[in-house]
Amino acid sequence: MSAELSDRDAASPAAAAEALARTYGDELIGGTRGDLLERAAVLLGEVLASGSVLPMAAGWRIGTAHHYRGEYSTALTYFEAAAADPDPDPVDRARFLAGHASVLWAQGNSEEGRRLAEAAMEAAQACGDEGALGAAWVATGLVSAHAGDRAANLIAYQKALVHAERAGDAVTVVRVRNNLGSRYVETGRFRQALDELDHAVAVSEDHAVGLASAMVSVNRAEALLGLGRLEEAVGEIAIATDQFRQADAAHLLAFALLLEADAHRVRGNATRANAKYREAVERAEAAGNAQVLGPALAGLAETVVADDPPASHSYAKRALDQPHTVGDVIVLRAAGWIALGQGDLEAAEMWADRALSEAGRRDQLAELADALELRALTRWSSTGDAHAALGQLAEAADAWHEVGSAIRSAVNRIVTARLSGDRGAEEAGRQALNALGVRSDADRIAGPLHVIGAATAPEVAIRTFGTFAVSVNGTAVPASAWPSRKSRQLVQVLAARRGRAMSRAALAELLWPGVQDTSGRLSVALSTARAVLDPERRYDADRYLASDRSHARPDPATVSIDIVEFERVARAALDAARAGSADAVPLLQAAASLHPAPFLADETPEGWAEDTHDELLRLAVEVKRTLTGRLVEAGETEQAVGWLMAVIAEDPYDEPTHLDLVRVLSQARRHGEARRAYRAYAARMAELEVEPTPFDAIG
Repeated sequence: MSAELSDRDAASPAAAAEALARTYGDELIGGTRGDLLERAAVLLGEVLASGSVLPMAAGWRIGTAHHYRGEYSTALTYFEAAAADPDPDPVDRARFLAGHASVLWAQGNSEEGRRLAEAAMEAAQACGDEGALGAAWVATGLVSAHAGDRAANLIAYQKALVHAERAGDAVTVVRVRNNLGSRYVETGRFRQALDELDHAVAVSEDHAVGLASAMVSVNRAEALLGLGRLEEAVGEIAIATDQFRQADAAHLLAFALLLEADAHRVRGNATRANAKYREAVERAEAAGNAQVLGPALAGLAETVVADDPPASHSYAKRALDQPHTVGDVIVLRAAGWIALGQGDLEAAEMWADRALSEAGRRDQLAELADALELRALTRWSSTGDAHAALGQLAEAADAWHEVGSAIRSAVNRIVTARLSGDRGAEEAGRQALNALGVRSDADRIAGPLHVIGAATAPEVAIRTFGTFAVSVNGTAVPASAWPSRKSRQLVQVLAARRGRAMSRAALAELLWPGVQDTSGRLSVALSTARAVLDPERRYDADRYLASDRSHARPDPATVSIDIVEFERVARAALDAARAGSADAVPLLQAAASLHPAPFLADETPEGWAEDTHDELLRLAVEVKRTLTGRLVEAGETEQAVGWLMAVIAEDPYDEPTHLDLVRVLSQARRHGEARRAYRAYAARMAELEVEPTPFDAIG
């Protein structure tokens, strides 16, 4: 029976809504059929206009569909419209109560969610339906997670999985395994999380589970990020984002945006992280998504701490005021790092103590390690006594090692070396951090590196990969310090020259195309830029930006430019690879990490930047392709996969790299991921109207 016939033949809008929901229940719940949801919205309007009650059979199915799309307010509309159904089928009533409880949990309404979860369990046990029991145990697991009862949470998910598998409910199976993976992520057991999530990937490849598979990618990204496997994490985020966009699930994009922002934050890209956190906050507020809103506001606070301390404090306060779905440790430790960075030692210690207590209660190992470092540096800042702080840093180091976080382990070594006065160890730690893909100016973001500051900073550092940023003696230059857009663009243009001189005439034509007699304007722009780079005017005018009557250039002796360093290391690495040197892999890794994003990717430059952008991107792709080849030869599959995904992220239509990724995953027996990677490759080739290589032919 078609939906059209059901709607036309039904005696009322309420009956038509029920017929639609029952006929297309599985497709609705998958969350990808926006056309069906539009029809359901029309019928709901007619139901409400007539003063009728929506049947629970329709309410839970359509409400759950909106829940799975992240449209929580809309989901609640359906649940509330069906709450007064006087005579529902017992199975529908149990599913209705479980679904309603789950939506309330997602919005942070824990008390009402718990009440409905208990009612759902009673109803499910009364009717004995396997699908209803699975849904009721999921709701119970969610409210237990909010309360911090991890034992009850685990038991609930395990029971939900058994019932969902018996019912043949693939969507719930994937969601439960995803929740189990998320549970491991929350506690800092990232490798265990990946093991659990790999099971979910395998089920997703064998069954149509809709947007549930995208949420698996979100949690895989978070686990990979926790391990410091940045490139793989970014690849998973791209997979989730594509699925959300294809399903037009705009509100669920908040999850992907939050993880993308986290990846930029971990990498040290403060400006890019800030932009993504803002998008995540906007979408989370629109959807009433408590899972995303608090952490996104906390991240926003952390990424503006160097440029706008008052705004950082304000965002942290907003984050603390939000309802939370699984505790507020992330927000507590963020508030602590911000307070410490701003010199408020009393507040920093208070937040550290609260974060430690909550992380310990919830068994969140990564958050516990971070809170230990926060307390250690707070007390060191307060007393100057490094001895006690070093003991807590050692305890945090053990936790980071257990977590498996290569990045935070390197940060811990840097902080420990600074407090110990061991400059050699600190430099080694910073080199290790850079090799993992973390920028040198990551100290612009609230956290341990921000508190201790840069070790030895160049007088002026210009960063052009991703977002344009300038620091003077280790201190970031805020956007407000640039009095004019042209002076800022002038520095970008000269940086793109990699220290080579540029004629004043060419520079003026680029900045003011078609304008006659621009010599005065250029002189003003140069003077303004020099004032930004040397605000106290301690040096001669030519110290950072040298110029004469015919040319201008940055002085490479006093100005560090990221693209100069990248080119130097990249060409040396490729030469070493061609020569078969044993040093090729570490050199290639170092070079790849120095290209965290394309040239000025977050800016809106004129056409002058295109050649530089393309030239550097080609060099970066060559480095990463060469690196993956060497890693595959050495049997380092895990690292190779990350860099292959990095190349695809930069060029989604690179067929040879897509094929290499499928091949490497298959050879590593990561079959679910291999099939998923193949589907992504085939989709890209379809966009180009190119016939993809058959899966079985990829040897």
